This record gives sequence, C-alpha cells and structure tokens, in this order.
Amino acid sequence: MTTSNVTPLVPKASAPEIDRPCFRVYDDHQTTKTGQKLRAGVYWHGLRHGKGDSEPVEVDQWICSPLHVTAITSCEGGHFGRLLRLRNTLGRWREWAMPMAMLKGSGEDLRGELLGMGVEIDPDGFKQLNRYIQSQHPKRQVTAATATGWHDAQLFIMPGENIGQGDAILQTEAHDLGDFTKAGNLDGWRQQLARYCAGNPLLILGVCAALAGPLLYPTRQQSGGVNLWGKSSTGKSSIEQAAASVWGHGEHFLRTWNATGNGLEGIATQRNDALLVLDELGEADPAKVGDIVYALANGTGRARANRAGGARTANRWRVSVLSSGELTLAAKIAEAGKRIKAGQEVRLLDVSAARAFGCWDRLHGLPDGAALSKIIKRASVTHYGHAGPEFVRQLLAGEGLEGMPEALEKLRAEYPARNGLEGRAADRFALLALAGELAIDFGLLPMDPDSVRVALLALFEEWQGERSGDTCEDAAIKAQLLEFVTRHGEAHFSELGIPTDKVRDRAGWWRQDGESRVWLLTAEGLRRAVPGFEQRTVLDVLDAAGWIAERDKGGKRSKRVKVEGRALWLYHLAPVEG
Repeated sequence: MTTSNVTPLVPKASAPEIDRPCFRVYDDHQTTKTGQKLRAGVYWHGLRHGKGDSEPVEVDQWICSPLHVTAITSCEGGHFGRLLRLRNTLGRWREWAMPMAMLKGSGEDLRGELLGMGVEIDPDGFKQLNRYIQSQHPKRQVTAATATGWHDAQLFIMPGENIGQGDAILQTEAHDLGDFTKAGNLDGWRQQLARYCAGNPLLILGVCAALAGPLLYPTRQQSGGVNLWGKSSTGKSSIEQAAASVWGHGEHFLRTWNATGNGLEGIATQRNDALLVLDELGEADPAKVGDIVYALANGTGRARANRAGGARTANRWRVSVLSSGELTLAAKIAEAGKRIKAGQEVRLLDVSAARAFGCWDRLHGLPDGAALSKIIKRASVTHYGHAGPEFVRQLLAGEGLEGMPEALEKLRAEYPARNGLEGRAADRFALLALAGELAIDFGLLPMDPDSVRVALLALFEEWQGERSGDTCEDAAIKAQLLEFVTRHGEAHFSELGIPTDKVRDRAGWWRQDGESRVWLLTAEGLRRAVPGFEQRTVLDVLDAAGWIAERDKGGKRSKRVKVEGRALWLYHLAPVEG
C-alpha cells in the first residue's frame, strides 16, 4: 500500500477564499493560499493602503477566539440583542443572548462578560470586536425574554434551559445567572430530603413555597409569601435550604435581608416565577423593610430616569417569598417606631416556627431536631436544582395551565376567613397547598394524597388562632382611641352641660351613661385621637365594632348636640376594652 492510497483521518484545512475587506470566523486553524497560518478565531481581513501608488497591503487581524452571531434577538419591537455562540478556553461551546446596549461606548462591559465566559480577546483589537458583532445580520430571529419564568402558557424560560415549546431565550447583561444550578439527581432529592416532609408541616410549607412560584402566573396571584419566625438554632435555616434546593444549591440560592431595595429588585427579576429566599429578617433596615415587602409583592420596581431624562423600563417579577428571622415583620417595623400596615402583614405572613422539636413535629427515627436539620442541609447541597424544573415539565405535560384557577378556588373554599385580610392569607395558604398536592400527583413528594392539604389547613388555623378577628389596622384604630380617652379624658374633655374654662386643646365632651361614659368627639378631636388613618376608615372600624353609641336619624354617624348655646356635630363613641 502506497502513501497515495491512504485517506487522511483529518483532512488538511483548505485555504479560505477571502474577499477583502471582511470579517471571518474560523473554528479551527487555517492556512491561507500564501501559506500563512491562522489560529482559530474571529479575523478582520482588510487592506492597508500605503502612500502614493503603492499596492495595498493585506492585513489579517485576529480579534478573539471563535465567536459566531447566530440570531437577532428582540422583544415586542425593543430589547434588541444578538445570540452569540462562543468557544471558551477549555474548548467548550456555549450560547449567550447579549443585549445590544452592551456595545455602547467602548463596549467594556461586553468584553468583561466575554472574558468571564472564557473568550480570549486581543487587547489592541477591541474596537473591531464591536464592529464585527454589529456587522452581523443573521436570518434567524429569536424572541428575547428579559426575565426567567413563563414567556407564555407553553414556554418556561430558565438560564440555559427552556421548558416547553417556543423559540425564545433569556437575554441578560450578566452571562451567568448561576443561581439555577444542578447536582445529584431527582431521586436523591426525594429520598434524602423530600421524604422528611411527612409529618413536618413547616418543611412542607417551605418546599411548597418553592414550588408555588410557577403557579403565580396561571392562578393570577400576586407575589408574596411567609416569614418563619422564632428562636435561633431550631431548624429555620434548614427549611430555607430545603426550599432553595428545589431550584438550586441549598446555600448559594439563599439571599439575605441585609440588602438594598434596588438589589432585592434585581434578584427578584432573576427569580421571576420561582423562589426568593431571604434569610435573617433581623438584618433588614427597620425603616425600609415595610417598603421592601410592598415592592416585592407588587412585582414592579421603582421608576427611574435614564440619562436623557426619560423613564427606564421598570423591572417586573412574580415571585414566591420565603423569609426567616427571630422577629415577626410587625416587630421589625416597630423598631423604627412605625406600625405595620395590613397590606404589609398580608403580603408576608408571619408563621411561628415553634413546633414539638424546634421546627419539627416528626423526627423520623432520629435522636433530635439537630440531627434532622443536619441531614436536610446536607441533602440540599448534594441533590438540588431538579424538582422545580421537573414540576414545570409536569405542569405542561398534563392538562396544562388552564385549570389552575379552578383548582385553587376549590382548595380556597376550605379556608374560613373572618375578614378580608384573613381571606388574602387564605389565598396564600391555598396556593401553597395546590403546589404541594400537584407535587404529590407528579411523584415529586413521596407523601399520601391530601396530606399537604391537611397540613397547610392546620397551619392556617394555627395562624388564625393567634389573631383576633380584627385586622392589624382595625386593632390599631380601636387601641389608639381607647388609649386617647383613657390618657387624656380629664385634660381634653369635660362633662357635657357643665361649663368650664379649664380644658385646653379640647377634643370633645363626655356624658355618663349608667356605669360607662360616652365620649362626644369633634371631628378634629377624632383625628387627634386616631392619627395616621383616613377618617372614613376610622368610622367604618368603630361602626363595625359597635362603638358608635348614637347617630343622626338620617344614618349619619355623628349627631347634632347643643353645647353652650352652639349646635355641634359630634361623634358619640363608647369604646370597650378587650
């Protein structure tokens, strides 16, 4: 056998035809027709013109390692970008949807991201990199998603993974949203972590909070969640890590309350339709924590101006929140001398973490709660990142998302609520129960059917049992009025019908009615007694409580009274302690 009969295993690279000037990308080493060897990468093949009539000189400038522009990305006529396919220093290919805005100025931010991804760039040729990317106009067009989660009812987008049908990709300025990582396997997660949910309502609560994120969109529910509060070293962090392991690494997926509102907005956008775990409520700024709770639940970031004075596009998200701390949200807000509002209370529900063994009710044969916490923490950093995506796949593989509102409504009917605030809390518990029961149906939680529903209904009843029938605002209004007349009854009031000049800053009068007093407050006196609330709201609460002793014949909640020759409209109030 002669050499001429042998077919080479690796064909020799053919000399590229170059129509200068142009950009070219070579995935392998090349040899030009003139014998010049070119290493793999992006090249600028140009011509340099000399002085006079001299012939132009060919220039072959290496710009960076192999990088292809494979598609144009955009979203609703904006957010244009380019889908890049690149090879890193280790020879591995990956994709990144790059916003075109990163090419502004010198493109330094772009180069920083590419270098971080393993692209090698000529320090002297960075301007050509910008020109190369902007010169590429591939025929393929891909929809750019600016946040994780549902793009429509058939497609759920994650960093590096799309679940469902549709040609779209997550486009972000950061190339690596490394929160959604995976290790181990789903079976390991079920056997070493999820099985301990049986008999442990708070662990069920945490895992269901993680799984509830993808249900916010189809059930049309608002962002929000729960705050596990109680003594330290009882297992709260283990529950947080168990929840985090549904989507990523049990420790790395966690975030802390010790962050700015803007920072948490950015994190919430990256966790859209998934889970936001916030550790240690005690580290939050008490003066700002209430506003942060509102912002996280409302799902819209603060409006900000761009350099031209116009409005930037605000961040948007839907996210399930799991928080922990030694304090309730109300106690944290009180550190700043403020009072919690009903809207804040219902958006982040305080759930006591005090159970039989720390956070646990059932130890599964282990000696104590600390041993169970240790096992769960170990599993959360060994098998993670599988349950959440699989939950979404099963949602799409089944009957789809259309029946989710009806399923939630059916569960919600089991939760008795005494007022609107409890009704919204019931919505949250029912959503978590729906997530858990679906997870049982999908084979993710090794538990008996209805066990999640029963556990969360019991938690809701315990939460409800720790409250009065009043909302926090109702209770505050009644408490303020009662305190005002108790503390200032002699200073700012006098007995009706007995003239006196000893009352300063008069708020009204009083009259004896059997063994109790009826306080007759002026409109200004009522505002002083219950500051911080709209007067109509105050009257609605007092009316519902039965504290309005008399009213006008026409139904008006004040009554005209003759006082020292004058006819005044006064509120006749009979507050009751307890």
